[in-house]
Amino acid sequence: MIRIKICGLRRKADILGVNHLDINDVGFVFADSPRQIDEKIAAGLREKLRPDIDAVGVFVNEAPEKIIGLVKNGIIQKIQLHGDEDDEYIRNLKREMNCPIVKAVRVQSADTVLRAQRLGADLLLLDTYVKNMRGGSGRSFDLKHVPEMETPWYMAGGLTPENVTERLRMRIPYGVDISSGVETNGYKDMKKIEKFTAMIRAFEKTRSGKEDER
Repeated sequence: MIRIKICGLRRKADILGVNHLDINDVGFVFADSPRQIDEKIAAGLREKLRPDIDAVGVFVNEAPEKIIGLVKNGIIQKIQLHGDEDDEYIRNLKREMNCPIVKAVRVQSADTVLRAQRLGADLLLLDTYVKNMRGGSGRSFDLKHVPEMETPWYMAGGLTPENVTERLRMRIPYGVDISSGVETNGYKDMKKIEKFTAMIRAFEKTRSGKEDER
């Protein structure tokens, strides 16, 4: 099953909406962003979130102590790093807690991705390289730059309900990550999230059917 992550949730309505959908992860953005929330808001959203959905904290060069606190308080269940965090930073986090770490990679070449695999993160998130942006550009990248990988990875960067099937036909990732592609006027649009989720699950059924015919 392809994991579905909806990133940048910040309202009670967002949580109540995704609780009824077949999704696996939601992203709480703690970095500087129009979608940024603080620990208090995140804690309230986590309380309302369906228990089997993981909350992923999104950070850029954050003090490790803050991340560790959010994990130990049960507010987030995964860590997503979008800054200049290196292998030592990741090792230090792992020494303090048992929590999956996702490292975001702004894809410029296959070598960019291969180097990121050596940082020791549990998962990678492959996003589009845009100068001076850490993510959320809403632009796609060329999947030919994604090499065969040992590390599980999320596909991000410019996904929408309209193009996700085409992108999945090119490469099957561990999971998909979307934010601006399911928004209207800067806020999560539940109809778009429902369509996005339905497109992915329909793709999986079609793919499974083809495999059964072999």
